[in-house]
Amino acid sequence: MDVELAEIRDFLAQHPPFDELPPPVLAQLPRQLSARYFKRGSTLVTAGRPNSTMFILRSGAVDIRDPHGALVERSDPGTCFGMSSVIADGPSTYTMVAIQDSLTYLMPAEVFNELLRTQPPFTRFFMTQQAGRIRSAVQAVQVSDSGGAVLKTRVRDILKKAPITTTPDVSILDAATVMRHKRVSALIVVEDDDLVGILTDRDLRNKVVAAGHDTSEPVSTVMTPKPHIIDANALALEVMLDMTEKGVHHLPVLECGRVIGLVTAGDLMRLEQANPIYLVGDIAKQVDLAGLQRCAARLPDVVETYVVQDASADDIGRVVTAVGDAFTRKLLNFAEAELGSPPVRYCWMAVGSQGRLEQGLQSDQDHAIILDDAVLPEHLPYFSDLSHRVVDGLEACGYPRCPGDMMASNPQWRQPLQRWGHYFAGWMNEPEPDALLYAQTFFDMRPVHGDNHLFTRLQNAVVGRAPQATRFLTYLAKQCQAWRTPIGFFRDFVLETEGEHKNTLDLKAGGIIAVVQMARLFALSKGLTEVNTRARLQAAASAEALSQENADNLADAFELINHARLRHQIRQLRAGDTPDNNVAPSSLSSFEKRHLRDAFGVIRKMQNAVGYVHQTQYIS
Repeated sequence: MDVELAEIRDFLAQHPPFDELPPPVLAQLPRQLSARYFKRGSTLVTAGRPNSTMFILRSGAVDIRDPHGALVERSDPGTCFGMSSVIADGPSTYTMVAIQDSLTYLMPAEVFNELLRTQPPFTRFFMTQQAGRIRSAVQAVQVSDSGGAVLKTRVRDILKKAPITTTPDVSILDAATVMRHKRVSALIVVEDDDLVGILTDRDLRNKVVAAGHDTSEPVSTVMTPKPHIIDANALALEVMLDMTEKGVHHLPVLECGRVIGLVTAGDLMRLEQANPIYLVGDIAKQVDLAGLQRCAARLPDVVETYVVQDASADDIGRVVTAVGDAFTRKLLNFAEAELGSPPVRYCWMAVGSQGRLEQGLQSDQDHAIILDDAVLPEHLPYFSDLSHRVVDGLEACGYPRCPGDMMASNPQWRQPLQRWGHYFAGWMNEPEPDALLYAQTFFDMRPVHGDNHLFTRLQNAVVGRAPQATRFLTYLAKQCQAWRTPIGFFRDFVLETEGEHKNTLDLKAGGIIAVVQMARLFALSKGLTEVNTRARLQAAASAEALSQENADNLADAFELINHARLRHQIRQLRAGDTPDNNVAPSSLSSFEKRHLRDAFGVIRKMQNAVGYVHQTQYIS
């Protein structure tokens, strides 16, 4: 190797990703590059123009600007640029201008692509750069101008002091004295650091004062044993739902199985009035359908508040779902009050987006009922009446009926536990088109009301068998690939060509569904019980179904596309239109366009990876 080529090799070896290339590959690389000098003020690449070269800056400085002239990056010696258009084989997104006299090495597209194909460190480096741009975009859209992102309020953030505790052998009188001195309305009862009960003002009134109970007796005789609990990471909204459903005013807060505090109804009421927990609270107070309809009319305004504040799409989806759950529970309460107590145990299940905690504005209904196996033919009319009342009520509150009739009002989805087990076994053993459709919906199942034990038994029996259902998993992988991302060969958007949504991007079909399906596949392949898409991705990464990096990339892409959809839907509501998933590119900012392309690119790459792992047909 002559001196000049050796000097180029030594320079490259000082900078990533070339410093990780094998020595023979690095030694050969200088012969494949050409040098070019640019005077200060020269334009190396123009946005919108084709570019088939990656630049390596040897000396000088180059500014990279977006089409609006905003500075994206300033390149220093040793850095690379121009690769995004080489990867996409299309026009450049950026304009690159030398701000100093600059010497560059030019790498042709064929050399760059060969290194991507054969050298994993080289591939990781440039894919991480793309993922980093998406992650930065996600962080940017989540910054709240007002600072009031109360949708992110977790239980741990409400806690102001350590829990006040006692032991079960302490006398009732001594415990009441502690409550008075500490000015608290409840004591947590622990034994050997384990939660065993709670003593509240209500217990003292009803079980001690009114009953004339001896106050020298131990707390264990009047406390509420095994109280309802809440996880420290739960949303404040979930606490309100739990308190409303269970009729309690105090919930011990646990973290890793250890009590770290106590949250009360008063703590929640002290949150700012704009918090949607007040909407949930109002739903719980309603006595008729008309009242629920008035509450439903407030939901779009609540969502708009937090879209404007740039709360995360994941948190907003959880809140919309929590409100949907509250409507469902209240309608079931109405139905049970009118029809009488159910003749056998049952569990009302949310499925689809509501089951995944990802319900959005105008999401349609998807639900089912698991009946106890003791159900008799004469019991069935009760559950038919109950489900139809709930479906009609939800429709009146703005939740459209499922076009595919995947609702509890359909007798097919109102079955005993044993029959549900047969359903899932059939779907996994004979994964035909209808079976796959059902499986994709009903594997996203979550209990909302009734006997949760019925759900747990079904889930444990079904999910545990999934990793061995290799043919079923292969079909799911094919379904993951069936949804084509709306970007073309030159990274331009592929738009709808006909119908009422002509010339628009379908954000749901083009990206959201693919991530949902991949997350479901990864989770089921490891027998994981999570149903929320982000939770599935993280759990699957922990179980090594995919790398943590890929899980994070997909989660960020999912968040970015969902956020764009929410902003689009809020614009539609303001205009008096019905929200949908189809956005016109002209309504997107350059920021949104650029990062949506990156997000769709990440999804496409993962679809191809899924196809490779499960040996399905490659989707380009």
